[in-house]
Amino acid sequence: MYLSFLPSNFVHWLKILSKFVSIQIVVQALGLVSGILLVRTLDQQQYAYFTIANTMQATMNLLADIGIGTSLSAIGGKVWQDRYRFGQLINTAMRLRYSLAAISVTIVTPILIWMLIHNGASKIYAILISIVVLAGLNFQLTSDVLIVVPRLHSQINKMQKLDLFSAFFRIVFLGLGYLTFWNAGVAIASTSLVSGLQRFVLGGWVSENIDMHSPFNNEDKSFILKTIKNTLPSTIFFCFQGQLSIFIITIFGNTKSIAEIGALGRISIIFTLINSVMTAIILPSFSRCQSAKLLTKRYLQILSIFFGFSLLLIFLSVIFPSEILWILGGKYQHLKNELVLMVILTVVNSFVGIMSSLNFSKAWIEFIWIEIPMRLVLQAILLMILNISTIQGVIWLSLLSNLSPFLVNAMLTYRGLKSYNGI
Repeated sequence: MYLSFLPSNFVHWLKILSKFVSIQIVVQALGLVSGILLVRTLDQQQYAYFTIANTMQATMNLLADIGIGTSLSAIGGKVWQDRYRFGQLINTAMRLRYSLAAISVTIVTPILIWMLIHNGASKIYAILISIVVLAGLNFQLTSDVLIVVPRLHSQINKMQKLDLFSAFFRIVFLGLGYLTFWNAGVAIASTSLVSGLQRFVLGGWVSENIDMHSPFNNEDKSFILKTIKNTLPSTIFFCFQGQLSIFIITIFGNTKSIAEIGALGRISIIFTLINSVMTAIILPSFSRCQSAKLLTKRYLQILSIFFGFSLLLIFLSVIFPSEILWILGGKYQHLKNELVLMVILTVVNSFVGIMSSLNFSKAWIEFIWIEIPMRLVLQAILLMILNISTIQGVIWLSLLSNLSPFLVNAMLTYRGLKSYNGI
């Protein structure tokens, strides 16, 4: 009744967002508890191992997704109402993803083991952690494809139930680990076990909306392979660029520095609520939209809202650094300057990430490779200026390096909106 004076479309989205955010706040609160438990209870060496393992697992997962996630969004936005065709797309993407995963695992696993050993882990412990990481990756490979089904069908309730389910059981498993034999391996195993439960639940859900026995589709395969070809150089490059901080600290720093970078990285949990809204509501809607005028309007609205929220977070980190660091524990209270820099870095990374996600959801990626030489030149200059043996120097390197992806994504957006006339 009180919203009757507002446009019906606005009221519709306001109700969806309000319901989603209210539940998602609980999910993020549970996630925050899990993160704090890890940071405060693992000693710095074990937390360094946990950070390395998570970083390398993310690298393997990203390398296994080159172009596939983009293709699922682009094609799925057209066929999501056709149970048979959507099933073909999912099965085609699944097969190609496992093929890419075999390559990424072969390349990254030895690097993971080396990084762990280089930072003090025994060979047996490094291998055990790697096995647990690979088990979790196996579940992620399937889940990341299947989640597209409820997402494009806007089954927000189901996705929120899955988020709540995962967040709850993660705390349960981490708590059991803490009460028994607590180290990085057990913490990673807890996360991998949750990934397995997610995969099991998703498998039961998606059969309602797609034909799981649909055959491999050659047209989908051709589109995906073309997308892979367009994104391969940049994805490989940025995959390792995204882990640049950990690589540099591993070489020039020590386990204490890795733990500090990992702990400060927990600040990014603030943005998981935004990312959840993006992936569950905004990106699927953006993918389905076929109006060039409306796409431009939505794009600018999304970035404007995020920008305002980001300024608030930066302000809070400047005013209340001690209070924020208290959450991480006494081991990290001295990182006040680094905290502000990390919040700014997280804001900038998220802003550029949103631009990239919107572009990828429409497959506006034709000249994305331009970013590689731009970033290499920029980083070569920065490496001559910055002291990368310190945490502040590493954060500044990552922060200033975002100039090139920002410019390239702005260019891709302009080209995409200008030429867009329906997919």
